[in-house]
Amino acid sequence: MFKLLASFSLLLLFQLPVVALTESNQLLRVQSIIDSGTAPEGVVFEIVNRDTEYLDWALKEVEVLTQKLHIKYPHLDIAIVSHGPEQFALMDRNLNLNVPLKTLVMSLVNKDIDIHVCGTYAEYKGVDPVEFSKLVNVSAEGPAQLSDYIKLGYVRIKIIKNMQ
Repeated sequence: MFKLLASFSLLLLFQLPVVALTESNQLLRVQSIIDSGTAPEGVVFEIVNRDTEYLDWALKEVEVLTQKLHIKYPHLDIAIVSHGPEQFALMDRNLNLNVPLKTLVMSLVNKDIDIHVCGTYAEYKGVDPVEFSKLVNVSAEGPAQLSDYIKLGYVRIKIIKNMQ
């Protein structure tokens, strides 16, 4: 038992530095866009996580990163694609129960940031597209929506939280 616990602890120890770099990598990616001196066509933030409450944190992270980008490139187009279970926080009934999240979503939309959810995943989970807030766009497929943005010259940044 002790040997198993020690092995597990050692495994965790070696994984921590890799996991701990994720949020700083997002910031480094944003900083590299800023430092490049040339704005891309846009930035698309990808959010996908099994935790339905993840979106609260992820959208705050997107807001902070967007503010940094807009200091250098005020007219840079920003989009968000959410295509995992977290997207269901954007259903109308759920968003109405989470006033801070709804306020944040409204703020992002008012800054001309398009927010997309995955219609295919929603359908797979038995959720009709009309159940989502009118503040978000229901795309046919989240991964295809990401691909479309990338083809247009957008830089993709995946939002990952430390220690998920």
